[in-house]
Amino acid sequence: MDEKLANLEAIEKFIGPCEVAQLSKTDNFIADKIAMFIPVSGFCDFAVRAVHAHPSYQFVLPFNDQVAFEIGARFIPTQPKMLLALSPDIPHKEVVADRFPRYVAIFIDKIFFDEQLNQYPRTNNLYFNGDLIPITPNLMATVKEFIIEADNQMAGSETVLLAASLKICHSIIRSLLEIRHRNDKITYRWEIDRTIEYMHSNLDKKITVKELASIANMSLSHYIRTFKKETGQSSISYLNQIRLERVKRLLLEGEKSITEIALECGFSSSAYLSSSFYHKFKLSPTDFQKSFAKR
Repeated sequence: MDEKLANLEAIEKFIGPCEVAQLSKTDNFIADKIAMFIPVSGFCDFAVRAVHAHPSYQFVLPFNDQVAFEIGARFIPTQPKMLLALSPDIPHKEVVADRFPRYVAIFIDKIFFDEQLNQYPRTNNLYFNGDLIPITPNLMATVKEFIIEADNQMAGSETVLLAASLKICHSIIRSLLEIRHRNDKITYRWEIDRTIEYMHSNLDKKITVKELASIANMSLSHYIRTFKKETGQSSISYLNQIRLERVKRLLLEGEKSITEIALECGFSSSAYLSSSFYHKFKLSPTDFQKSFAKR
């Protein structure tokens, strides 16, 4: 069988009857349970043709604001960081926009999706008719993993693609059902540790709480609360503490002047260093150095 026709047969399992020419402007990545399509050189001729339907679930992940669909009499534009969801056999078509639309269309085998969905307790059947749902943080990373694996077809790809397909499917289902992890303590600890490591690596620089919150991917107020909860003190107090501990080590080494130590540890002047050191240890840097020199 011709390679394109063989691939077309695998594609039609997800999107229904089509012609090779209709997909000439898209890249496609096909696995057993999930298929993905990305327009790369213009509008997908299959997507913008007359109203049509697919035998599988469809989820559209947009990269710009030029992606929209007609579903019945409704015009539905997609939104950033939102998936557009369609159940199987819902007639629709993509709307031709002013500029080139950028998106990933994710098609999931109906039986496979329903099998995963049945693992979750719910009171009614789910029916998606152009619904917009939030994208979970890890979905895009898993989509990229799927595309790379499908494109390379290395040894073990079948297993890796199935694992990625399961992860994508459950990520989407949890978004649809608004299921969140009940305990984010580990995640928060990880993010706080990232900012603490940043402090240690950049003591000679000006570090703001706003900058630390950005590194932790938290809002400023959330970062302030979380840092205090995890460490028992404010981030600025913690930063000042590790700066002064570094100062003590450098003073004991005795190889640098107070001014050099101040600049290396993020203090604007030797006077500010001396004031902070005395406030913390009730001893000037010089007296601290002398007290250990006598031992």
